[in-house]
Amino acid sequence: MSGDLRARTSGTIDFGPLSPRSVWGLRCQFYLQWIYLPVGFIVALGALLFGGGGGSPLFGGAPKGVPKDPYGDGVLLSRRQYQLELNGTPEQWRERAGLALRRAIARISQDLDGTISLPVSAYRGVGLEGLDEVAGALGWRLDRERLRFRAVVLKPVPAPH
Repeated sequence: MSGDLRARTSGTIDFGPLSPRSVWGLRCQFYLQWIYLPVGFIVALGALLFGGGGGSPLFGGAPKGVPKDPYGDGVLLSRRQYQLELNGTPEQWRERAGLALRRAIARISQDLDGTISLPVSAYRGVGLEGLDEVAGALGWRLDRERLRFRAVVLKPVPAPH
């Protein structure tokens, strides 16, 4: 028992696909969001009326020039993301990771250190290894020194001299 516990808490990072979310948890999030959606709308409206302005992170607002993410990138779980989380194939997850990565690259002007961060919901089905392959095709790579829980940091591949 203690050996198994040590293996689980050793701090090693698995680069393969991550374990899927529980069906029960996904269903709760998907259906309960319709309860907290009106509350969130009222809060967002209040923030806009009292000086919040700008794009709302609740609904995934983005500046001009940033492509729309068909899977959704706000707090709410879209039907497409819900279906992907339930029974997405590796190809669908690769497409999802590519879309999220291209969107993050388009937003790069907002980040001062030249890196981008992706949440686990963008690459869960392909894992870090698959994400590194998708990123490599776009001229980016994982920053293995800055891997964080539930998010990954990517940096551009330096141009050869």
